[in-house]
Amino acid sequence: MTIDRETMLASHGPTGDAADYLAMAHRLESGGDLRAAASAADQAVGLDPGGREIVAVRRSLLDRLAVTEHGITFRYIPAGTFLMGSDAGDPDEAPVHPVRLGDYWLAETPMSWAAYCDLMGWAPPQEGGMPRDFDREATGPFRKDLFALSQENKIRLQYCEDQTARAKDWHSHMPERDPESGEWRTPVNRQHFRPPLRDEPDRPWTYDRKPMVAVSWQEAEEVCARLGSGTIIYRLPTEAKWEKAARGGRIGARYPWGNEPPDPRRCDFDRFDAFAIRPTRHFPPNDYGLYAMSGGVWEWTSDWYDSAYYRESPAENPRGPPEGEAKILRGGSWSDCAEAVTVSFRMARKSRSWRDREWGGQLAPNVGFRLCRVERTGH
Repeated sequence: MTIDRETMLASHGPTGDAADYLAMAHRLESGGDLRAAASAADQAVGLDPGGREIVAVRRSLLDRLAVTEHGITFRYIPAGTFLMGSDAGDPDEAPVHPVRLGDYWLAETPMSWAAYCDLMGWAPPQEGGMPRDFDREATGPFRKDLFALSQENKIRLQYCEDQTARAKDWHSHMPERDPESGEWRTPVNRQHFRPPLRDEPDRPWTYDRKPMVAVSWQEAEEVCARLGSGTIIYRLPTEAKWEKAARGGRIGARYPWGNEPPDPRRCDFDRFDAFAIRPTRHFPPNDYGLYAMSGGVWEWTSDWYDSAYYRESPAENPRGPPEGEAKILRGGSWSDCAEAVTVSFRMARKSRSWRDREWGGQLAPNVGFRLCRVERTGH
């Protein structure tokens, strides 16, 4: 059977012969069209996820198409049609419907606080995580915008720190610490605060291995705008792009790894009493090479929330309602139950940028984001 390129890209669900798609992938790869080859191999894996050769061919193609920019590895997500939603979840997850997307890249991990500060040109977390042009003496003793940012940073100082095994509490208000020596400036025994529990207390404080938290979608879009170029756009993923990436090419699966229920070996979840996030790479990646698509932190998407949107969403490249009050987050978090860490569960929240001089709904230690990379000529 000969499969043409358009039929391949429009295919969805368990139809066709995996061997035909694998043969097509080999032909396209030989002709130098690696992207179309990856789409054909992706469809083959969906039909035969246990086929060793099929899995190996797709893995090789996806690895070759991955890119590293701005210190971030972006994994390639092939173009094609997938089945979005679930008929076994909450009402807003239904109905299951085919969605066709162009190709794109998604960051291998959620954004870390250290990476965010570096990309924004700010002081690193160990030095306060503030814009470098902030001069307290020149601007006066109090600025409401920077006060709002400092409240986010209070949460990040413990929850985003690589060696912290347990923060003080949900909000992590902590005593002032000297950024160079690590010593507490106010004796801890003279106040109700206490320093966090760290796995290795003597190691320097670092913020590279855990996701950034307490971040608004407005702050995420700010770094996206800063990084964009003439040919490459960085943005938050649409809800559809996030879900396709989370599924890893598995058709109808409930979680990134399949249908087996989550457990401590697979993802960071159901640990509300722990007051800690596990490092992003502590758990294995999904079949697209993406880490922590379930659990860890909720991840912002670019879509406004509408509980009935799936009933009328376009079949190609849906972008969500044109307006709304809250943006959609996906993936669940370390503090959520198993029902929230499926690939189809939808949650929404309002947020405010610290630049608005206001606190927002993002002030929680379980809200983060990862970047989506697209070419300006693509979708």
